[in-house]
Amino acid sequence: MNRIKLLIVDDEIVVQRSCVDIFTEKRSKYDIKYDVRTVSSADEALRLLETESFDIVLTDLKMPGLPGIELIVKIKNKHPETAIIVITGFSTVHTAVEAMKLGATDFIPKPFTPDEILSAVENAAVKMKGWDS
Repeated sequence: MNRIKLLIVDDEIVVQRSCVDIFTEKRSKYDIKYDVRTVSSADEALRLLETESFDIVLTDLKMPGLPGIELIVKIKNKHPETAIIVITGFSTVHTAVEAMKLGATDFIPKPFTPDEILSAVENAAVKMKGWDS
């Protein structure tokens, strides 16, 4: 079984819970087991990343405190191998382009379906780990 450490950064508890449910209940077509952690702010994410590493970070852009765009920069500076997927209710072409230029691997507008988010994370995991070879 393949394992992925996944960090979800979103100030909306309902989004956190939905993502946890998706990654613990839906069947992975790549036989991936997700170890999921959640935090409510970019600052909490950065503190956690000081002591733990994650394969993939799912982050919102608009949160109290440090914005998600700045979180992308900080993660990529310290953990360049970490894949970052942006999930946001405030999607614009400009924001998506900016996030991708800063190192995000995908950009998913809210609301998203379980299949959309699972597919994005699995694609990032397979590409990162080389499991499709």
